[in-house]
Amino acid sequence: MALMLLLGAMSSTHAQIGGAHGHRQRDQQQTPQKSQVPTPPPAVPEVWPRLEDGALICKSRDDLVRYQTQNANNGSAATAGPASDCHTLRKRTGIQILEHDGPSRTQIVTTDESKETGWTNSYLPSTPPPSVAKNPDKGK
Repeated sequence: MALMLLLGAMSSTHAQIGGAHGHRQRDQQQTPQKSQVPTPPPAVPEVWPRLEDGALICKSRDDLVRYQTQNANNGSAATAGPASDCHTLRKRTGIQILEHDGPSRTQIVTTDESKETGWTNSYLPSTPPPSVAKNPDKGK
């Protein structure tokens, strides 16, 4: 008799577990989870023309020439450091080119809020990189 009660209790418990498990499967099948694709971050337009982080800006052409001469005489820009009227940029900065004095001297004005005018020895290619050139509306 005790054995019959034990078997009956076990089959009842098994039926409840199995029934509950089966019920959960039916619920999952009825409401499939929708995988949401995260929205990509907005594209940040590339500035062109621009100076990169670390580019040198001097207040005048003479300051830039003095810096270049000092570095040529010392042999290394790292040991000489920038002249007193020159500084390096800490971030990529949009510019407008005002004048060229050979390939190593360009007068620029920054397009950020400071509107700083100065001279740089940074290489400024005449054509934008492919990432900027892809969009024909940029730079207008």
